[in-house]
Amino acid sequence: MRKRWALVLCAPGIVFLILCCAWPVLRIVLQTVYDDTGAVSFAGYAALFRKSFFTNSLTRTLRLAAITTAVCAVVGVPVSYYISRMSEKRKSLAISLATFPLLTSAIVRSICWIVLLGKKGVINNLLVGIGLIDRPLSILYTETSMLIGYIQLFMPLMLLSLVGVMESIDDELLQAAQTLGCPPVLAFIKVVVPLSVSGLITGGMLVFTGTMTAYATPSLLGGTKTKVLSTLIDQYANINSDWVSASLVAVVMIFFTVLINVLFTQIAGRLNRRQSA
Repeated sequence: MRKRWALVLCAPGIVFLILCCAWPVLRIVLQTVYDDTGAVSFAGYAALFRKSFFTNSLTRTLRLAAITTAVCAVVGVPVSYYISRMSEKRKSLAISLATFPLLTSAIVRSICWIVLLGKKGVINNLLVGIGLIDRPLSILYTETSMLIGYIQLFMPLMLLSLVGVMESIDDELLQAAQTLGCPPVLAFIKVVVPLSVSGLITGGMLVFTGTMTAYATPSLLGGTKTKVLSTLIDQYANINSDWVSASLVAVVMIFFTVLINVLFTQIAGRLNRRQSA
């Protein structure tokens, strides 16, 4: 009886997900694997992967997502541990400050970085003014500017995933390691980092997936030459009016996004089994 009522209550949500999420994605996938005669064909994907422009965009997307995830993890672990050891009032303030960027549109944040990173922007003017460089650096519309935007955009997700895990780590474990002669930094790496792996996996999944599919940040900070998959889809669809190529790129992006999530889930499952054993 309870299962029947649970199914009835979940039915509107299930119907919504099927009609508004699963069905459109399925239509895009079917559009890319059937040719004009109705036969199954993967010639479109073969032709797509032969284009160096696409493979460069795919490689750049994966590389930037991996670097962003790594930087967020390296910075997020000590910062989240420090936040978790604050008093309740200070902790609430720190979390509010850390998540404040999420309250601002990605477009607004990207425009702010354009003002800061441009050749006549604040950073270049400051570096030239103090004599560190002779002429402005070309930071904007490069992978570096995109990486800066990604890190600011997704760092709060990593911090939120880690703070809750850090709060459950007993300080006595770290003290015991130091008592046995382990230096503080090494004790932190050997004790705190392994115990926070579950938060790292969750945060890594959110950051990697978000970076893979982000559009506003790479569109504004990457320019027209530094393409990633999301901006490549926009170019095919809205500029070239090539909806078939746009669908092919979209399916490839969906595939890699799902693949990464599956890998993260598998790693989390193995770690949970090891801990329970």
